[in-house]
Amino acid sequence: MSFNKLSSSYKSRSAIRFISVIFAVIFMLLPLLACDSDEPEATTRDAAYGAFGKEFAETLAHNYPRRIAGSDQEAEAAQYIFDQLALMGYTPEKQSFTFFQGSTSRNSQNVIARLSGSGFSYSPQFEQDRSETAPDRVDDRILIIGAHYDTPDFTPEADENGEPVRNTADGIHNNASGVAAVMTAAKQMLQEQPGYDIQFVFFGAGSRQQEGAQAFLASLSDNELKRVDAMVNIGPIYAGDKVYAHAGQNSVRSGSEKSYEMRRKLYQVTDIFFDYVLNTQNNYAVFTNQTDYYMPYTPSGAGGEQMGLYREWTVIESDHTPFDRAGIPIVFMESGDYDVAESDLGQENTSPRFAPTNGMISGSLFDESDYLEEFFRTVEQDAYMDMLAREGQDSSITETTGTKTQEDEEETDEDRLTKRINNTAFILVQLTRRGPIDYVFDQ
Repeated sequence: MSFNKLSSSYKSRSAIRFISVIFAVIFMLLPLLACDSDEPEATTRDAAYGAFGKEFAETLAHNYPRRIAGSDQEAEAAQYIFDQLALMGYTPEKQSFTFFQGSTSRNSQNVIARLSGSGFSYSPQFEQDRSETAPDRVDDRILIIGAHYDTPDFTPEADENGEPVRNTADGIHNNASGVAAVMTAAKQMLQEQPGYDIQFVFFGAGSRQQEGAQAFLASLSDNELKRVDAMVNIGPIYAGDKVYAHAGQNSVRSGSEKSYEMRRKLYQVTDIFFDYVLNTQNNYAVFTNQTDYYMPYTPSGAGGEQMGLYREWTVIESDHTPFDRAGIPIVFMESGDYDVAESDLGQENTSPRFAPTNGMISGSLFDESDYLEEFFRTVEQDAYMDMLAREGQDSSITETTGTKTQEDEEETDEDRLTKRINNTAFILVQLTRRGPIDYVFDQ
């Protein structure tokens, strides 16, 4: 090769290296530049809420493992939630109600805490198309955020010898994890004031046809009902394969049509996920079910079953269901796996470990704190080893010990329960600052 060609090649490579350095510098400066803009800190925000949520969930599960609807432990669990809210600075209240189990009357209670928001202002972006009746501010809109704290009642099957099996389930998944996410959000909102007036509701007897949710909904005045923009229900979020967000059946129209108005809060949830890059920053993804087949549904206020495209809405009945049937927009967050065939709506976890219950963890012996913690610790360790292998790193220490070093632990993600609780709480906090259409949060 001639000197001229070598020189040209060297200059080209040098130019490429120079350009690369320039781009690298620009990339490093972007976070600093973003500080002077009005854009959200999408690339720097993190759900750094600490260990509160995990510790709360574990205490609820360990101390009140048999918090069956109408039981003494359910009442004790309600008192624990009440006391924790009071310690935060809230003035909680209990809402007692009765329900029937067969012909037997049972007592339960909802725990309620309220927080006033700062309201929303009309967005200048839409000023030119503003109607004459649109107010400058909206200060009285309500967002209901709830989760049931009881755990499903079930009797374990007998062992292979026909002997009874002791029930060791403590409901860490269903629904200590969901309650902990709402509690974490409630704690954080005392520091990051919401735009909405928030009603936090911890439902009793949720596993009994949503008795607590029905009682709470029935207690709302006509004025309160007019002010409710949406209800957000947090179900089990720990042990399922993925975290999903769904709209309600009242958002479905015949065929493939849907109501944007009734799904607005759902789309705000997914927007938050993308805006803050949770999947890449916090290894926490929020999915919506995206199937290609039709399911029967019953429209709110309409008689008879219809068929609608089963996409972005849920057929699962939980504490959102009474609100859904009342025509209130809902968001239901829970974990499962909906990447399934038409004949099967889904499982909670597809690991062969849970094959005896067909992938179900809720209402089974698998819903137990120590068992799930050990299982997911093993899953995370295996994933870590796979990562080392893919990156070609020296894994001799971990291969010998089977565990991560202290330095490794400091550099890797939080445990699954903490991550699921804190990131779900983060979405709730941000959601309370995304207001009605054409209105923006008052900074």
